[in-house]
Amino acid sequence: MTRRPRWEDDDPPFSFRLGGRPSKELLKSVDSAKEPSAGGETTHVRYAGSAGAPEVTAHVRRFDDFPAVDWVLEFENLGSADTPVIEDILPLDAALDVPGELPKLHHARGSACRIDDFLPLTDELRPNRTLSLAPVGGRSSNGTLPFMNLQRRHGGTVLAVGWSGQWRADFDRGTDTLRVSAGMERTHLVLHPGEKIRTPRILLIDYDADDPTVGNNLLRRLLIAHYLPRIDGKLVEPVVAQALQFYYYLTGQAGEGLELTALPKVAGVGATAYWIDACWYGRGRDWWQEVGNWTVNRERYPRGLRPIADAAHEKAMQFVLWFEPARVRSDGDLAREHPEFVLRSSENPDNTLLDFGNAAARRHILDQFSKIIEESGVDVYREDFNFDPLGYWQEADAPDRVGMTEIRYIEGHYAFWDELRRRHPGLWIDNCASGGRRIDLETLSRSLPLWSSDFTDVGGLTFGMGLHVGDQCIKAGLARWVPLMGGGVWNFTPYSTRGALISGFTFGCHIEREDLPPDDAATLVHPNDVMAKGKTLLGDEFPMDAARSAVAEWKSVRKFFLGDFYLLLPLTIAYHDWCAWQFHRADLDAGFAVFLRRHRSPFAETAVELRRIDPDAEYEVSLADGYEEPPRERMSGRELARQIITIPEMPGSILLRYKRAK
Repeated sequence: MTRRPRWEDDDPPFSFRLGGRPSKELLKSVDSAKEPSAGGETTHVRYAGSAGAPEVTAHVRRFDDFPAVDWVLEFENLGSADTPVIEDILPLDAALDVPGELPKLHHARGSACRIDDFLPLTDELRPNRTLSLAPVGGRSSNGTLPFMNLQRRHGGTVLAVGWSGQWRADFDRGTDTLRVSAGMERTHLVLHPGEKIRTPRILLIDYDADDPTVGNNLLRRLLIAHYLPRIDGKLVEPVVAQALQFYYYLTGQAGEGLELTALPKVAGVGATAYWIDACWYGRGRDWWQEVGNWTVNRERYPRGLRPIADAAHEKAMQFVLWFEPARVRSDGDLAREHPEFVLRSSENPDNTLLDFGNAAARRHILDQFSKIIEESGVDVYREDFNFDPLGYWQEADAPDRVGMTEIRYIEGHYAFWDELRRRHPGLWIDNCASGGRRIDLETLSRSLPLWSSDFTDVGGLTFGMGLHVGDQCIKAGLARWVPLMGGGVWNFTPYSTRGALISGFTFGCHIEREDLPPDDAATLVHPNDVMAKGKTLLGDEFPMDAARSAVAEWKSVRKFFLGDFYLLLPLTIAYHDWCAWQFHRADLDAGFAVFLRRHRSPFAETAVELRRIDPDAEYEVSLADGYEEPPRERMSGRELARQIITIPEMPGSILLRYKRAK
């Protein structure tokens, strides 16, 4: 293998063990077939081996417009008896020559409802050390994000793992070699006659640059071009939405009257979607006690949900509706009527897990949800997942089928989403899992994460102004890897909304800065005490003008969310630091940058260097501290690229817009 492989061979670097023997001793490529695919070509490489070995097929996709390749493996037992035990299946298992090098692995925290969700991390891969990455509990980005950037002496490789369950990646550094491997965390199983399984998907992107940001932006561009979901060929875009879920938390009240009171005002601020979260179903118990009872609560919504959807559509807004199919309460209708549809865990007896690997269970929930979606006029199917599935999968596995329940579950869940979109061609999916705990290559191919962290739910309110620091870290940290997303906004001052001004956002009420608790009171304050001070669209005190200005500013820059993304300062969660980032679109010769002086920063100015600016060109530039953009002034590229940004207020913000002058 070359020093930095271009992954040009049709045979991807994978491995497993069969009956204790390594696959390289057993398998050989027997044939291959090529076919055109979106953006390039897919090669199907078939491998066969000794009697008892499964047939393995690698589906290898290459792109004409990116230095990238992705592949997924399928294992099939074509024999008449069980295979020997197949274990340690690694769809990626490559050895790289790194003599004299000190590679760096750039990666990120996943979501864990923490202020540092998606914080950038960098590890040096020193000789004779191993770095292992894996999520917690079976949700793919729970604690660790399945996107990585291996930076080498000159250039590097971005790695993405497409598996919405328990994956693992290992970087095992010897003296002169680096072994890179990835796959499911545990596999030890036999295949029965006629059985077929798939592996996690692997994506590799090579880049030639000393700056690892080049690799991250190649990933963003590739996702936009060939992975993110589309409807009628048009890329799905995040929304600005409103939801009254916080009001339900406070009062226990929800219903048609409240929604139809708020909805015209939501349209009045320019929002693009109306959102009903977890309060519309069941018989009136708390939302988490009713999961599995998927019938509209007729006391709250006597005419069903269609009147709200129709009112949203009349105002040119999409209608978002929340579901959580995976979690089924043990005392709920579904678990009682169809106990064969659910998996159980001794560690969590109150909740069962809908078994997406059970075709009958999958059809049942698909038919039930399809009916609700059709009758209710749903445009965005919001799917949540609020507990860890790994224990359920493991308890269901036989000793010689370790990993099989997870595989069937993940395969079935993808089939569920794909069929839901097939039945409802205009529908798109919002992927939530206690915030952003299930973000990976496969979910991004089918959905967008409109609520990227539960820290921006009620939990972050107890952090006071730290709530906004968390917003900044979460959105900017995730934007390095994921182009389109959402988040929460609780305050409509420019400083607050600009911290979330990366893709879409959702709001419920406005909480004045002085009504947030002190920074050090997180363990002393209940979120409801903070929310109770919020100004809601149900009343007259909501700051309509500020919200309208915030949404208008978002609309003025949203075309740049499809551009390259740059952190202009190191991203931290320190209250005394600044935060700054930039979007740039080369095709428009334009972009914008946001500068945020945090609430404890003693520094009134900072020096930054903007990216992708031509020093010999002229630009039209504006710097706005408030929502109103001042007249643009002409500035040389050399002057624009090196900025001294001054923000007297603490906290405060500046939005810099620029466009190359004609």
